[in-house]
Amino acid sequence: MTEVPARDAAATRRRILDAAVEEFSDAGLAGGRVGRIAERARANQRMIYAYFGSKDGLFEAVLTEKVLQAQAAVMFDAEDLPGYACQVFDFYRANPRMVRLNLWQALERPDLLPSLAPVERAMADKVAGIAAAQASGKVSAALPAEVLLDLTLALTYGNIAQAGNASLWPDSQRTALATAVSRLVGNDSPRSTVPGERGRRAR
Repeated sequence: MTEVPARDAAATRRRILDAAVEEFSDAGLAGGRVGRIAERARANQRMIYAYFGSKDGLFEAVLTEKVLQAQAAVMFDAEDLPGYACQVFDFYRANPRMVRLNLWQALERPDLLPSLAPVERAMADKVAGIAAAQASGKVSAALPAEVLLDLTLALTYGNIAQAGNASLWPDSQRTALATAVSRLVGNDSPRSTVPGERGRRAR
């Protein structure tokens, strides 16, 4: 059997992942079809199974890649949770397919996202950062750090989930999100809603 050159294999894998993002965001995991992904990617279906093992394996690979992209794009500052929430809002407003992917994942595979290694690491880092900010008196300690993070994310994703496309995500909704998270952490007003003004990259 002739081996596929590494460069060609990488290009094929990339096309498969890109095609899978479109298919899964449109139809979900159950409704997504490997045949349509192969057609979009100009690849043989057998290559999909060779690279990813199964349709579920491909879905997991897509989610993992998108999680890493989000973590690279969004800054996290434990002392500025309103700013963090706004950055998450901005990121998903600019990437509507990722919103749909997340909604399908929550509906069909709610166990998947929390179990992904990048998500587990990032959540642990964020909880530790919030706990340190609470210990230094910079963030309210009225709630445990893990609960505070969970509620911040719930407010953020709740706003995201209600909007089907970017046109339904007005700046007023972003401002309301910042205000809600600010009150949650015990501040009268958001310290910052400007992405990148403070913080470090989420790990």
